[in-house]
Amino acid sequence: MSEDIRAHVIAVADDLFFTHGVHAVTMQRIRDETEVPLRRLYGMFPSKDILLAACLTRRDLTARTAIRQHADTIDDPLDKALGPFDFLDGWFRQPGFHGCVFAGAFGEAGAAAPIVVTAVRAHKEALRTLLTELVAKTGVRDVDAVGAQLAVLFDGAMALATFTGDVDAARNARRAARTVLEAADR
Repeated sequence: MSEDIRAHVIAVADDLFFTHGVHAVTMQRIRDETEVPLRRLYGMFPSKDILLAACLTRRDLTARTAIRQHADTIDDPLDKALGPFDFLDGWFRQPGFHGCVFAGAFGEAGAAAPIVVTAVRAHKEALRTLLTELVAKTGVRDVDAVGAQLAVLFDGAMALATFTGDVDAARNARRAARTVLEAADR
């Protein structure tokens, strides 16, 4: 039961943070939306930063699972490595796209919330690892370098879509990623 309540709080808080921003959402609002008493909320999450980090950890897992599932539907190794950019393209074009929650959380919480910084960095590292794993299936020699290059393109597309509303950012990044992959030593 306690894990169900914890999961419910994280899900509701995640939605509120993503929709309204971290600063706009108070623990009192989370209490009201979840119907979990404030004392119990603070017992589970002693600070809003700790709750935000839990939301980011959940979102990281959800995002990487969805990206991997999308890539797993593709047979060709090169196209599989480019699959995350196709996933981004679809996401950017959804009506509810509000941008990268990790960039938003980092921007709002920043250095004042080390636990949030740690969650954001863990997400970025996990994404780079995922991209590197997909690159490894293409037969390139310097897998780590090419994976890191794709991570830069992936995050660049995310930043452009988030901060400028450029819904074509993922398509442009995909073309650049294809060039990187095709130019890599095999």
